[in-house]
Amino acid sequence: MNNSALSNQNPAPATVSQSQPPPLPNQSMAKPSSTTMWDAFEHILMFISLYVLATSIALTLYFFIDKWFPGVTTESYYRSSSSNDLNLNLLRGYLAALIVSFPLFAFFFLHITKRTMLNPTIRSIKSRKILIYITLVVAFIIMLYNIISTVYNLLSGNITFNFVLHLLITLSVTGIVFVYYLYQVREDRKINV
Repeated sequence: MNNSALSNQNPAPATVSQSQPPPLPNQSMAKPSSTTMWDAFEHILMFISLYVLATSIALTLYFFIDKWFPGVTTESYYRSSSSNDLNLNLLRGYLAALIVSFPLFAFFFLHITKRTMLNPTIRSIKSRKILIYITLVVAFIIMLYNIISTVYNLLSGNITFNFVLHLLITLSVTGIVFVYYLYQVREDRKINV
């Protein structure tokens, strides 16, 4: 009877598990990051091209303001001397920086924006956050210095039309950069909350 009871029971077939072996004790179960060092590298190149682009835009505009609205300034981006070669070399340098930096910045900016929309974890790259905050601090310092300089010159009676135009250009260029990246920080904080 014992043998017949055993013979009536069919053993269940052994199943082979296709799952991965359990992790070793020193391995973590964390999900692998979908960002790479290449993402950080692209952000660094984008910010470098942004700095060159913003500086070349401002210097080119300063050049034309100094040429068309000459004033008494301590820093002239247009030399009013008889040497046109020096003036052309200055302008060529500003324009060369503009011509080279604009396509680079546009490429990296559009590429990074597209990838960030597909993969929002790119927003959390540490180098991106550091570069944004450095940019905000530097832009703020530039704007603050120019406003203090304007008030100082206003109090001493040394304000010229040329000086005001330089101030407007500086505040416009750095202000656009500051406002854009301040908005980026606010968006990052909304996502992280």
